[in-house]
Amino acid sequence: MKWLFYIFSSLWRLWFFSVFLITFFICMPFLFVFSTIYKNPEFVSYITRYWSKVTLYLSFIFPKEEWEEKINKNDIFIFCPNHTSTLDIPFLFSIIPCRMQFIGKAELTRIPVFGYFFKKNSVIVDRKNRKDSYLAFLKAKEKLDEGINMCIFPEGGIPKSNIKLKKFKNGPFKLAFENNIKIIPITMPDNKYIFPQSYFKGGPGLARIKIHKAIDPHSLTKKSVENLNTLVYNTIFEQLKYYESK
Repeated sequence: MKWLFYIFSSLWRLWFFSVFLITFFICMPFLFVFSTIYKNPEFVSYITRYWSKVTLYLSFIFPKEEWEEKINKNDIFIFCPNHTSTLDIPFLFSIIPCRMQFIGKAELTRIPVFGYFFKKNSVIVDRKNRKDSYLAFLKAKEKLDEGINMCIFPEGGIPKSNIKLKKFKNGPFKLAFENNIKIIPITMPDNKYIFPQSYFKGGPGLARIKIHKAIDPHSLTKKSVENLNTLVYNTIFEQLKYYESK
């Protein structure tokens, strides 16, 4: 019976990638116009959000959202989600209702066509290069100053499947302190099972996501990057434990 599941997972992934590519090529002229000719990050976010929504629903992935509080779309935030899957980026785009860009790894820019638009609408970083990481930090600050929300995976990459939550890097928390920007932790427990790293695993289903309350870094009793890091880490870790217990 195991081989039947492998076949199903492979066919479903093929369907997912087909939907992703077809909808991408439909959106591509609009993405090109608002990424290159009339640069408008808000329109790009709007297009990307609905492209992501269509891809998820046509692939039978149904987000189950839980918001601890309603966010003001006119405020600027740094979103900090746990990272479990390549599904995370379109999944988050489909959920967060404001203009937003990611700090993404340089490898994604090498994907034909898609990489061009990702580079145009993200802050790209080569995590192996310390100087490049610092330049990405400065670029992210520029985006925040322009009124664009940033989404940063504080784990710095997708951890191994047996790791619940990898140690957080200090970058997003330092960025929050230096720019007086609130951080919103986000917990995603299911993407690693729906769309794992292994090609022959995964399948459609309900994907839970919890968007926690915004944390003002300057409201902390002990104001430090390390304490903010620990608070966000513990918020996500405890929520993951809660999901596992249900």
